Formats: sequence, structure tokens, C-alpha cells
Amino acid sequence: MGEMRPRDFSDVWAFVRVVETGSFSEAARQMGTTKANISKAVARLEKTLHARLLNRSTRKLGLTEAGSAIFQNALRMLEEARALEATAAGLQAGPGGVLRVSASLAFGNTYLAGLLPVFMARYPEIRVVLSMTDRYVDLVEENIDVALRMADRIDALSAVARPIAPLHYVLAAAPAYLEQHGTPDSVEELTTHRCLVFGGGAPVTWDFEREGSKETVKPNAVMHANSSPALRLAMLRGGGIALLPAYVVGEDIRRGDALRVLPDWIPAGAFGDRLYAVYLQNRFLPPKVRVFIDYLVETIGAEPEWDSLAPA
Repeated sequence: MGEMRPRDFSDVWAFVRVVETGSFSEAARQMGTTKANISKAVARLEKTLHARLLNRSTRKLGLTEAGSAIFQNALRMLEEARALEATAAGLQAGPGGVLRVSASLAFGNTYLAGLLPVFMARYPEIRVVLSMTDRYVDLVEENIDVALRMADRIDALSAVARPIAPLHYVLAAAPAYLEQHGTPDSVEELTTHRCLVFGGGAPVTWDFEREGSKETVKPNAVMHANSSPALRLAMLRGGGIALLPAYVVGEDIRRGDALRVLPDWIPAGAFGDRLYAVYLQNRFLPPKVRVFIDYLVETIGAEPEWDSLAPA
């Protein structure tokens, strides 16, 4: 790869505009130049990077694998340049643009989506794209601004992980189930109760702690599911006892649709003990990212609402 020089950055912006518009002609029109100049700029950039960035056909343009990676990084460069320009001029604009957020299916559907309307009303120039998946998301490859992840800790070399809130778990069952099968008085009794377990079918253990004492049990798993909302629904219909994050089941307990089981014991969950906001290291953090993370800290906080909904 050749060494990039300051004048090469104008070629980067030309490439970004071509990708965004899907046309050399439209990119030239928006940049106030000619199609030939735009074509030469992209060709120079490809020569500098020793990589083909675009697949050209008579009907459309497509990004190569290298082009896709360069495009995502170029967008971040553009955001940094704009932030630097605004700061230098003392005219830092209000937060705006597209904010791409990744979250798990359970957290996104159960809790996060409900927080977004207030955030968007506060910052009307920000458009949110919420991507929900339970797989690991690469921030660079998938152009994600903020990923909300649950873990005991996060080791990241090129990213920042800001703690947002603690995560607690609740052992819960529907009143109808407990009326029919009785309420367990000890952790050991979970080996004989009908238990609803997170996972793909392999044997699991549940860990509990109380006043420094720890116990581990292999629950009698009558159902496995890789979805907390699915386990919640089965629990509410009387299917058995489920170990769930408080943000999933807290509201049900507050309404009385579910009851805590073994409330004196603190269960460990499958997703770790803390919610983090993970974003790429950036000397000029885009305002849209900063205000979103600040909003999460303000709204969820050190004592999340979901914990208050699940009293012992």
C-alpha cells in the first residue's frame, strides 16, 4: 500500500460520494466538478491503496470487499474531520446524523426500544438504526456506532467499553405453577421441579449465592431455549421455573403475573453482571454517540428500573 498524502483525502471524499450516490455523474454534480475528475480521483485512490474498490458495470456500481472496508473507515474519517472543523471554528453543531446501535434481541425488544422515543424527541436530528441480534457484532465491518453488550468484563484493544448498569437475575414462576407444584424451599429442590433453561439443549448448572455461601445445582430442565423472551412466555403460561434477567421479568413480577422463587438466594446469569456500551476509540467522538451513551447512563443508571420492579 502506498503512503497517503494530504491531497489523497480529496480522492477519499470523491469515493465516498460515488458510493453514497451510486453514480459517478451524480457525485460530480454534487461536488461541483466533472465525471472525468471523479473517475480520476477514484482511480488515483485505488492506485494509492493498491486495491480495487469498485466493481463497475453498465447498470450499477458495487463495492469490492476492500472497497467496503475502506468506505466504512472513510465515513468515520469524514465524521472526525467535520467534528474537528466545527470545534476549531467554535461552532460545534448539535448532534445529528444516523446512529447505528446494536443490541441483543431480548434487550432490544424488551427494554431498549422503549427508551428510544424520548431520546429521538430530545435529539430530533438523530436518526436511529437499531440492529438486534444475539451474535457477536464487529463494529468496523458492520458500521455500528454503539454496541450494547452484557458480560462480566469486556477486553477490547481498539474499542471503549463504558459500564452502563448492573445486571441482576431472577428465579421466577407463574402463580399457577407454584399452586400446582408447590414452592421450592431450597436450591436442591430445583432438581425435581420443572425448570426452563437458557441454552441449546446441553446440560447446564445454576449457581446461587447467599451471605457468602454458594450452591450449584443441575436444574430439571424440561425446556431449553436460546431466547429469554421465549422462556418468559413459557414461564408465564405455567411451564415451570425460569432463571431470567430482571429486565425481562421485572414488570411481570411487579404486576403479580410472576413470583420470585428462592428470593434469599442471588442467582448468577448466563450473560454476565453488567451492561456495557462499546464503541470504537475515537479522538473526536461523534456527538451523536456521546449523547446516546450519556442518555443511557442517565435513563438506566446504577439502580435500573428493572431491579425496582422485582422486589424480594
